[in-house]
Amino acid sequence: MSSSAYLFALIPAFVVILYYRRAKLKASASQPDTGTTRPSPAALPTIVKHNDKLVKIKDVSFTDLKTVLTGFCNLYNKERYQAMLRLIKLSEREFAIIFPYDIEFDIFCYLINYLVYPVELTRRLDVVGWATKRGSDSWITEKNANKKIMLFVPADDTADDNVYMTTEDNTGYKLAFGLRDRKIVEPPVKRYMSPEMEISEFENKEYEDIK
Repeated sequence: MSSSAYLFALIPAFVVILYYRRAKLKASASQPDTGTTRPSPAALPTIVKHNDKLVKIKDVSFTDLKTVLTGFCNLYNKERYQAMLRLIKLSEREFAIIFPYDIEFDIFCYLINYLVYPVELTRRLDVVGWATKRGSDSWITEKNANKKIMLFVPADDTADDNVYMTTEDNTGYKLAFGLRDRKIVEPPVKRYMSPEMEISEFENKEYEDIK
C-alpha cells in the first residue's frame, strides 16, 4: 500500500476517535464537580477587603442555590481559594451574595455565568451582578476604569460562555470567555440600574459562608 493510500485509510479512524473524545469531554463538562478537594485551612483568606461586588438571585430555593454555589467553589477552590462567597437570604426565593475577601473580576464574571447556567439544575436562574471596575481587571480598558457596572446574561443568550456588561453611563459590552474578547453592544441589552441595597445594609443579616 502506498503512503498516500495508507494515510487516507487512517483518516476515518482518526475522525471517529476525535468525535468520541469531544463527546466524552462535553459529557463530563455537563456534570457538576462533586469533589471537595481544598487547600490547607491555613490558606484561607483572613483579611477583609472592602469592595462593592454584589450578586442578586431570584426565584430559587436556598437548598438549590447552596448546591449550585458549592459546585462553583468545588471548581475554583481546588488549588487555592478564589471564591469565598457570603450567601444572604433576603426572602424565601431571593438571595444576595457579597464578597468579604473580594474576588477577581474574571472569577466574578464566571460566577454570574455559572449561576445563569447551573449544571446542578435543569433551568436558568435570574441573576444580576454589580461592581466598580478597576483598570487592572480583565476585559476593562482605561476608559471604563473606576466606573460602576452591571453584569447579566440576556434571556435569549445561546452562547453559554459569556456575560454582558452595562456601565453606569450606559455603554454596553459583551464579554466572551474563550477568546477574552470584548465587543461593544449599542444600544446596551439592558440599561444600567443601581442595586436596591448597599453592601452596608447586609451587615446585620444572617448569612452562610460558602467556600
